[in-house]
Amino acid sequence: MEKAILIGVQTYTSHSFEERMEEMKELALACDIEICMSISQNLEHPHKKYYMNPGKIEEVKRILEDQECSMVLVLEAISPSVQRNLSDFFDCEVMDKSALILEIFASRAKTKESMLQVECARLKYLLPRLQGSYKHMDRQRGGSRNKGTGEKKIELDARRIEGKIHFVEKELDKIHTQRSVQRNQRKKGMVKSVALTGYTNAGKSTLFNSLTHENIYAANQLFATLDPTLRSLSWSGVGNVVLVDTVGFVRHLPHELVEAFHATLEETLEADLLLHVIDSHREDMHEQIAAVQAVLAEIDNQVPVLNVFNKIDLTGEPPHIGYSETGKPNRVYVSAHEHLGL
Repeated sequence: MEKAILIGVQTYTSHSFEERMEEMKELALACDIEICMSISQNLEHPHKKYYMNPGKIEEVKRILEDQECSMVLVLEAISPSVQRNLSDFFDCEVMDKSALILEIFASRAKTKESMLQVECARLKYLLPRLQGSYKHMDRQRGGSRNKGTGEKKIELDARRIEGKIHFVEKELDKIHTQRSVQRNQRKKGMVKSVALTGYTNAGKSTLFNSLTHENIYAANQLFATLDPTLRSLSWSGVGNVVLVDTVGFVRHLPHELVEAFHATLEETLEADLLLHVIDSHREDMHEQIAAVQAVLAEIDNQVPVLNVFNKIDLTGEPPHIGYSETGKPNRVYVSAHEHLGL
């Protein structure tokens, strides 16, 4: 495992700072990176050039050398210029939260669709970071017969990346069209669809397995599921239903990933009902709920939502149904692992 130092800035307006730092450690572990030390600083807002104040950055560099770490992880998404400044100063790889999540997605992607989605997001993340990534190649190309200054290597590579993004997006469009046809066929057959959504590691896949008596991969790790998994089952009083397990969310999910995984999220938008699976054992449960709601709002979700408070075996709460003021069920308390309240 690679060794890294995690740095984070706690602003006066930031919430759940410790939980976010712990989440970054889990993300790092999922990427086979060992966090040797976590260093934080209280600031009104992150430093424009170095994320942390220069004095603190000097301290991080000394610790980096003492601990023999080869990488620095940054708690949140940072701009390409800040990433370059930190990388030059530390003389090592610097990864922000977006890059770390992309690495995990790349290692977990198995199907053609998810691999294309990750590749698209990775290229869009890389494009604005080309400048400074290879200064020795930042020279202009031209010949004796060419007038003008010619083209820089960086401009050529940028065009190549843009061309590859265009190609990947065309391939994804083909898959999206196939999915759309499949959804329309299900609708013609009057088959209702129910999609599981929620924060990553909330127990969506475990609930999916419990309801369908399947054995799809479910693990106590972030982003265990990338591709939507569909299974048909019969529910009393409802009839045939297609249950869909989808990718989980995190706070401040990189926009590139939301955009790239729009096809997967379309299964959520096209469903007749969303089961928002919530880890009721988490202290930061409400922040996780807000993070999921933010992503659903970003993709303009209009589907009815039933909140499923999972892991009641850890909270001691009995299985029961909660109702809205109008008398409609809007929340249910279950344990997917212990098959309580299903």
